[in-house]
Amino acid sequence: MQATNFLKALSDPTRLNIVQLLYRTQTLCVCDIIAELQQPQPTISRHLSQLKQTGILSSERKGTWIWYSINPDLPDWCKIILTALEAPMQATP
Repeated sequence: MQATNFLKALSDPTRLNIVQLLYRTQTLCVCDIIAELQQPQPTISRHLSQLKQTGILSSERKGTWIWYSINPDLPDWCKIILTALEAPMQATP
């Protein structure tokens, strides 16, 4: 995975919110992501598709729903960035 593609995918606020949400919760279906982010289904689906094409997310169909999660095969440097995004920001004096 190229760093530019990874960072470009996270540069959109909606995609960043989706990734942070999935990082915290592990796995969610599209309906849960829509409800959590309060955005229309086509918008969320478009962003999920872009994140999946980039390789950040993986998906699995269970019945009629598709469940998304962070791709477990991400390179270590990607995982370090995602972990850092979850850390509380420290104010500098």
